[in-house]
Amino acid sequence: MPTTLPKPIRVRGAGDLYAAIPHLMGFHPSDSLVVLVLQDNVISMTMRVDLPRPRHRGTLAAQLEAPLLEHGATDVILAVVCPPCEHMPEELPHEPLVTTLRNKLGCVGVEVVEAVWLPSCQKDARWLCYLDIDCHGTLPDPGLSAVAAASAHEGQVTFESRAAMAAIAALDPSDALERRSALLDELMTSSGEPDPGTELHRVRDAIDAVAERKGPLPDTEIVALARALAVPEVRDASMAFAIHARSRMAERLWLELTRSCPAPERAEPACLLAFYAYQRGDGGIASIALDAAEEACPGHALAKLLRGAVSAGFPPAEMRALSSKYQDDARRLLSSAQSSSGRSQS
Repeated sequence: MPTTLPKPIRVRGAGDLYAAIPHLMGFHPSDSLVVLVLQDNVISMTMRVDLPRPRHRGTLAAQLEAPLLEHGATDVILAVVCPPCEHMPEELPHEPLVTTLRNKLGCVGVEVVEAVWLPSCQKDARWLCYLDIDCHGTLPDPGLSAVAAASAHEGQVTFESRAAMAAIAALDPSDALERRSALLDELMTSSGEPDPGTELHRVRDAIDAVAERKGPLPDTEIVALARALAVPEVRDASMAFAIHARSRMAERLWLELTRSCPAPERAEPACLLAFYAYQRGDGGIASIALDAAEEACPGHALAKLLRGAVSAGFPPAEMRALSSKYQDDARRLLSSAQSSSGRSQS
């Protein structure tokens, strides 16, 4: 699950760097291996995986190789976040994992320049180095770090756990989803073929209304937007809003629709949520959204494409560049709808 910040942030020392991990990830990791990718002494990307069983150490090293090489990584820092073991400090938790990763990654030109163990990323947590027994320290308050301030400025929230992060995309009650599914059945059977331009106008208007709207979307609006985004041209053109001033409002709408749309239509706003989150560097939210998309519609083509990009550490800047490619499509659809409206009025 790769994550980046929109721009480099300087930290004062090792303790500040490790305290920044929750803000780089979007949540406080536990029982995790965190990989910090260094480029020109700046953290350019982070990845987090669950700590593997002993027999899976080599497999994990192989899985990390592809995104690291794709990203052009040459130097990484490893952080193992888990409870202490009984033989500390002579033997640190998961020490064989660190050795395996150093050997395997070193063979492909990726050097582990530092590896540390932490029980957590909370204030005053003591960290110890795997590569130097005399290297240790305590974490400053993560909430007061420069990275915390930068994340807050960008509107990013740091969750207490991955479970807390996942809860933001929790589905509405089943009776509400069933009610909307029935409404979608009625809408699909009683209306004609949707016009992509008209439907994209509907989506754009809903985005523009997010900031002023009080309360949740009514069922009729949820259903209308679900139908609109089910049109592939409309969903793809909606990616263009990611580089507009309305980007954050659009992301809020995708999140709301991910919670409130029935399956399989939920997959469309969930994919948009993943795209928007990842292109601004939030791999955590992107992964949660893709989980929702894949659950709503197993084998969904766009979800598979985005999952591959996220897993491979596709640079967020290049993901943002994709948004611009959809701008012409969005303009064309919006213009066609306006032209059709003008002809119908004349």
